Amino acid sequence: MPKARADVDSAGAQINNVVVNAPINGDWSTVLALFNLDPAEFEVVDDTVRMSTWQQSARSKDGDRDSIQLYSYSARFRRVTRDMVPVDTVKRWRSNLLRAVKPSARRSGSGTYLMLVADPQIGKKSTDQAVANWKRGVLGHLAEIQRLTDLGVPPAGVHVAFMGDEVEGFANNYGNQAHTIELNQAAQLELAYDLMVWTIKQAAGTGFPVSASAVISNHGEWTRNGSKDPVTSAGDNASTHLARQVRTLFDELEPLGGPKVAWTIGEGDPAVTVTLSGVRCYFTHGYVEKGRGTSSETRTRAAIERQILGRTADLGDVPLWYFAHYHHAYSNEFEGRTVWGCPALEAERSSEYMLNQFGVWSPPGMLGMLVGGSSGRRWSHAVIH
Repeated sequence: MPKARADVDSAGAQINNVVVNAPINGDWSTVLALFNLDPAEFEVVDDTVRMSTWQQSARSKDGDRDSIQLYSYSARFRRVTRDMVPVDTVKRWRSNLLRAVKPSARRSGSGTYLMLVADPQIGKKSTDQAVANWKRGVLGHLAEIQRLTDLGVPPAGVHVAFMGDEVEGFANNYGNQAHTIELNQAAQLELAYDLMVWTIKQAAGTGFPVSASAVISNHGEWTRNGSKDPVTSAGDNASTHLARQVRTLFDELEPLGGPKVAWTIGEGDPAVTVTLSGVRCYFTHGYVEKGRGTSSETRTRAAIERQILGRTADLGDVPLWYFAHYHHAYSNEFEGRTVWGCPALEAERSSEYMLNQFGVWSPPGMLGMLVGGSSGRRWSHAVIH
């Protein structure tokens, strides 16, 4: 019998003569693992699969002989590219950002102005409204930063927190998703990338130091396959992938005079913890942390208390907690902590399931506030635009 082998190149891999004792029904991970290939980096080219099968005599544990069915597979695999933002789009932004007039450094204050970009779900119904909501939110908070500066309360910096569900996805978040979206996956990623870069550019235009964070999200799980869990890993997520692409762009431009942006991007964990003006802040989409209660607010509080109990050393001293996912604004104070729920940027009433099932909806918007400074609560000037 020919020996199993894998020929790997920059485009993919050709795997030949792999013998297994059960049919392969779409999951090639064990085959790829035989050659130390990461299943997350390769996908099979369907029309290249070749299979043969036969029976072979084998000795059982009790010494008797019996026949077993064996299967031999050969197939071509292509490398999975997640750099779905077109090269021309990246080049356009490079040129745009390098041409932009670099603002003079502003007089630094004592707090960080925080903008929370949550749940635009680009690609679902009425995407144009979600885009308008996103831009209105950013511009509204830029005006608020200028207002505070004029009042003598300038921030020390600006932090943009990308809170997840930047894109809607195209399948398996709900049954008829593929038949209701307005944009395919590539178009969703390109538009979200555009908006994320634009947002960082606007923040840098204030003249204050800029930082950003990003977390994984449920609509970012692009390898769902009819379940509530990703096929690959929690970190294989559109939300953090997009953030890494945006980070790469700004990192490449910084030596050429582009703005410096400090990033905190989550991997497999549901949240990131970032210190802003001396205040530790917990950012999460909020779909992983679970708690019991009669409302999203009480469930969120219960989830936080359980997180603190299980990870006291990491989270016991975190005073500000930011959640998205529930698509409405709320806040809750308890034991020296404040929980903030972000409104969604999606089009108003576009979550038809919630509207039709429960009759609930909330107006879109973007939450922002000053973190740190002189406030005893460690936040002030909270506003939604």
